[in-house]
Amino acid sequence: MNTTIYNNLLTTFDPKYTTKYVNNSNELRSVVKRIRKQTQSSPVYLLNFTNAKQSFVLGVKESSMRIHDSLQTLADDSEDGVFAQKKARSSDVEQVGAELLDTDVDHLPNAFSIRVKQLANSQVNQGKEYYETGKGLAAGSYQFRVTVNDVGYDFQYNIRKDANHREVIQGLSDFITKAKIGINAEPYSFDGGKIGMRLESSMVGSPDGKPIFTLQDKASEGKGRGIVEYYGLDHVSVMPKSAVFDLNGTEKTSLSNEFILGRAVKISLRRPSDTETTIDYHPDVDAIIEGVEEFVSSYNSLIDHNLTFEEKTGTKSKLLDELKRLSEPFANELESCGVSFEEDGHMELDKSLAAQAIEAGDMQVLFQPDSAMTNRMFAKTDQIKINPIEYVDKKVVSYPNFTKPPRGYSYITSLYSGLLFNFYC
Repeated sequence: MNTTIYNNLLTTFDPKYTTKYVNNSNELRSVVKRIRKQTQSSPVYLLNFTNAKQSFVLGVKESSMRIHDSLQTLADDSEDGVFAQKKARSSDVEQVGAELLDTDVDHLPNAFSIRVKQLANSQVNQGKEYYETGKGLAAGSYQFRVTVNDVGYDFQYNIRKDANHREVIQGLSDFITKAKIGINAEPYSFDGGKIGMRLESSMVGSPDGKPIFTLQDKASEGKGRGIVEYYGLDHVSVMPKSAVFDLNGTEKTSLSNEFILGRAVKISLRRPSDTETTIDYHPDVDAIIEGVEEFVSSYNSLIDHNLTFEEKTGTKSKLLDELKRLSEPFANELESCGVSFEEDGHMELDKSLAAQAIEAGDMQVLFQPDSAMTNRMFAKTDQIKINPIEYVDKKVVSYPNFTKPPRGYSYITSLYSGLLFNFYC
């Protein structure tokens, strides 16, 4: 068998679209039956299949399938459908942020209010200041212990001979930070060429108001005081505090400025306020607009294939007129949802109007499974998918013989076009 023609087709036409909807055997049988029924009363054609016609037929078929799938997404009224998806919304995002972790509406707590009284903060220790180029502790090995949340870590730091304060503080800061024990240490500069060390805990909040971490000198080989005492590393300048807020009027505390409410809503406390912030749930506007954008994009792709075909062949597109007649009765509904039509038939989406229509529920009504527009659009895409050859010029060879029992051909589309389609729905 000579497969050159099939290999050539695969290399010259690479479908840009794949469907997420997998057809079962019943759906495929239904497609075959519709094709056979259609061909029972169809004449036999002779088709001059040029490159322009081939590109057009493949393009409109692929675009109609994209429209069909985008409509299926928007018309899905199940719990997993795009219109069933919710987002948490805060009336004051500068005070409180909210994010859904569970999309199951049944698991969500009722709408609630929060007033932030106090944010949780970390512990900050700020050491003594010394002139950068000065020298203090004698050369030697200095040992100290850092305790973080009752867990002790022993350190030993060596000071070389003639090391100045900047070198010691910079080296010690890096030493503590790289240990990754939940403390970030760094040098900070003062006016007049002075330097000190700043230590801050990674954690925030304190359940009992006590420090998160402490530092204490141990035995040292060097002369004089220990390194913690000398540089004042144990001086707490900011004590850790837990977050305090009112939830529906009842005071609560949290060790962190972020917490999970009801295992479903992530709350982020951002700033204290004298007023309450309301957290409630609304349709996921971004997800719905993304679905509508896919519908508009696939529809415009179908228009583009028709306009390109008209330009290349000089033949007026029958499908363009049909699409115009199909959409005209729903122009007002579409426009109220932010979807308008340009002169050449392209759709244009106004996202701000679309967002308003989603909040009002109009968008869901427009694309619900039993709406007139959805049903007519489904019917038209099914018709195009089954027989895209309908929209190119053909010569009638013979009409069916109605004096005999009707006979249909399951693969009539391939018979006329000479093309092999990998799927029909």
